[in-house]
Amino acid sequence: MFEQTLLPALKTARSRYMDVLVNLEEKELVWKLAPGSNSIGFLIHHIAEVEYRFCMMFFQRPLPEGLTLATIGNVKDEGIYTELAPLHAIREASFAHLLDSLSSLPEEAWDIPCVAPIGTLTPRQALGRLIYHNGYHAGQIGLIRKYGGAQ
Repeated sequence: MFEQTLLPALKTARSRYMDVLVNLEEKELVWKLAPGSNSIGFLIHHIAEVEYRFCMMFFQRPLPEGLTLATIGNVKDEGIYTELAPLHAIREASFAHLLDSLSSLPEEAWDIPCVAPIGTLTPRQALGRLIYHNGYHAGQIGLIRKYGGAQ
């Protein structure tokens, strides 16, 4: 079910995110729109962490062992996400984890509400929210790359 109905939309949304990362340079990872806002590096890490968290909350998949979620909640960008290779690695790993979680979710589970700290959503609704979340932050990254800079 997932592969035929929802995967095409997810892949299309993901391709837009990947487009804003084309030719991203390591020096850009610290760029922001304004002082106190989040950097590109922070946002890439945050998107990956949220994918992992949604897998745990809605798609019946635990967090990988040893993974901590440091960019979720009332946190401040401390400027620590400054290396491109680890960010690409977590981005790729979180998306692979998400795809595996979604393709493994039993068909009958897609419309059963799940209670989570962010609210009660079915996995189908949660996927829509996740796609929106990723698009929102991908848009921020695009704006930072166009109008931002080192702060």
